[in-house]
Amino acid sequence: MVMNLGNKELWDELKFELGGMKLNKLEGVKDKKLLLGAGNRGADILFIGDDPDLYDDEELKVSLGTSGEFFMKLCDLADLSPEKYYITNLSKCVLKWRELTGNEREHMRDYLDMQIAIIKPKIIVSLGQEVTGILMGKEIKIPEVRGRIHSYFGGIKLIPTFDPSYVKRTRDASGRKAKPAIEFWNDLKMIKGEIEN
Repeated sequence: MVMNLGNKELWDELKFELGGMKLNKLEGVKDKKLLLGAGNRGADILFIGDDPDLYDDEELKVSLGTSGEFFMKLCDLADLSPEKYYITNLSKCVLKWRELTGNEREHMRDYLDMQIAIIKPKIIVSLGQEVTGILMGKEIKIPEVRGRIHSYFGGIKLIPTFDPSYVKRTRDASGRKAKPAIEFWNDLKMIKGEIEN
């Protein structure tokens, strides 16, 4: 799906605004770039994480051995090709959400809401407890909300699941039969099923 010109203009404006933002904790950090995300901006699936390793650039490039490489391999195995999704982080940079100031978080949440409005996904997949809590507007525990489809604004389906970096750590420590890895895989299959319906 190709974005129409109006959406491209909105996206370029959003990118420009983000590029002009200064984050306190990025001073002195080697990688200062701010990225809206990566993938197909017209996709039905929007993955939202809080992990700087999920993507290195807008073309879905990932570093070897990272949670991003692990995540993309699992998506490929679940037949969720990169054309089917867009992925973004809450903080849009190498920092995690909790490292941002309250004011910076407000700005980043505005950028995220604008991204959602422009992309118009059918499904938002929240990767991890922090992201899910922010989107649901309350404190949650992933095991209590994952495995089910929740409602988000505008009729969008919200599917919470584990943070890929957590899944990778538990799998590396316990093998591929680790419970979070099995449940994460089941969530990916559920997402694929929802897109096909």
